[in-house]
Amino acid sequence: MFWAEELLQGKIKKNLINDAWTPSGIIHMGGLKGPIIHDTLSRILKIQGKDVRFTFGFDDMDAIDGLPQNLKESYGRYMGIPICNAPSPDGNGTFGEYYGNIMRDLFKKLDISAEIYLASDYYRNGIYNKAIEHVLNNADKVRKVYSDIYKKTIERDWFPLQVICPECGKIGTTKVTGWDGLEVEFECSKSLVKWAEGCGRIGKISPFNGLATMPFKLEWASKWWIFGVTIEGAGKDHASAGGAYDVARKICKDVFGQEPPIPVPYEFFLYDGKKMSSSRGVGLNTNELLEVISPQMVRFLMIKTKPNLAIEFNPYQTQIIPKLYDDYQRFAQLHKIDPRSEGGLIFELSQIGITEKVSSIRFATLAQWVQMPNMEEKIKKENLEKWAGFARIWVDRYASESEKFNVQKEIPKTVNTLSDKQKEFLIIISKEIDNHLDPENLQKYLYDIGKDLHLSSKDTFAAIYISFIGKDHGPKAGWLLLSLDKNFVKQRCIEVSRI
Repeated sequence: MFWAEELLQGKIKKNLINDAWTPSGIIHMGGLKGPIIHDTLSRILKIQGKDVRFTFGFDDMDAIDGLPQNLKESYGRYMGIPICNAPSPDGNGTFGEYYGNIMRDLFKKLDISAEIYLASDYYRNGIYNKAIEHVLNNADKVRKVYSDIYKKTIERDWFPLQVICPECGKIGTTKVTGWDGLEVEFECSKSLVKWAEGCGRIGKISPFNGLATMPFKLEWASKWWIFGVTIEGAGKDHASAGGAYDVARKICKDVFGQEPPIPVPYEFFLYDGKKMSSSRGVGLNTNELLEVISPQMVRFLMIKTKPNLAIEFNPYQTQIIPKLYDDYQRFAQLHKIDPRSEGGLIFELSQIGITEKVSSIRFATLAQWVQMPNMEEKIKKENLEKWAGFARIWVDRYASESEKFNVQKEIPKTVNTLSDKQKEFLIIISKEIDNHLDPENLQKYLYDIGKDLHLSSKDTFAAIYISFIGKDHGPKAGWLLLSLDKNFVKQRCIEVSRI
């Protein structure tokens, strides 16, 4: 049974799936896992005929507490400011809108059908007022949750709220120390955090209508309480024991008196064993990923493995991407045989719009074709222009040197290593190449000729590779030779045989 079907067994008819993300930087490929997992759960429930909404929040009331490398100097003064209040790097709109628009565009490309909402809108429109008042009135219960989980005493002058300082506009530097039922007492501290400095303002302010925000864990539980969320997952960094997920779930029970949603913990994508992170330059960002695989295959990559299993994804000089294409083609066949099978369902849930017709030509073969001359017509005939573009990028950026080749304009120096038998083999090719049009038949013919000359298979084909690409290995020789001008093939074979 597909993991999403198993997770949703016994679910009631009406469901609200929620997920959220902070729009504060470039999105690495692992940042798509949560949205696609939640979208997959939504699709399964729709297939089952159940009532489901899928909402996705942009947490743009969070303080800017870190910056992409290219903004660290110019945007340092905005550290501690709410994401929704800092200007956009391109001068159009806000900081949150700039990165939020990138995610919106990705949602369109990947056919993620979530209702997007902004945390800043919810705060400013008073939607969270009820939750803010509740957590302030029950601050002692919140402190107890923190104390129980973190095994330390939480001071009674700590309240689960941060306000936007009316003096400097920062939220990451403020601490609420009192609550009288109408206003909170606060201090904008110069030393509350290491990454931003407050202005020192002390005063009182209303916490409602967008003037304050709850800490992440409290806000998480508040959403579940206010909206009745039934399903929400979290990445390993939040879902590990004692992490934010545990805190939010306990707050939901102990402070709001409500059962938390079905948990869906999911593992990271790893790059050489390390969690991917755009800020640290570890792994691929989403734009890089979508340049080498299609949106359908991005979805496939995210859902073919159970969410609680980590996936290693270092594409450089590995076969990870060609293997992904192989897997995708295999699952496409499973879908043809039985769309309701586990493999067929995974393929179907990967699709965007009309179900894609998948070629049987392997990506590894296509990566060789794009390096051969005169293969454009063959690629077009097989309807592989789109995949050929991905293959070219894979060859240029990620393939190992052993996967790359160029037909040499001049005779390679390495032909000096050829034996007399190999040169005799080349003479036969020069005489017979005009008689062959089919690359697979030519491949078999080359093998048979080498066998008649008592050449090993390796030495047979090495004679061709050395003569044309200067290596002792390469693509299928039949395809390579027929991708070249036949007069060029004949002339090269004759010239090399005379050396």
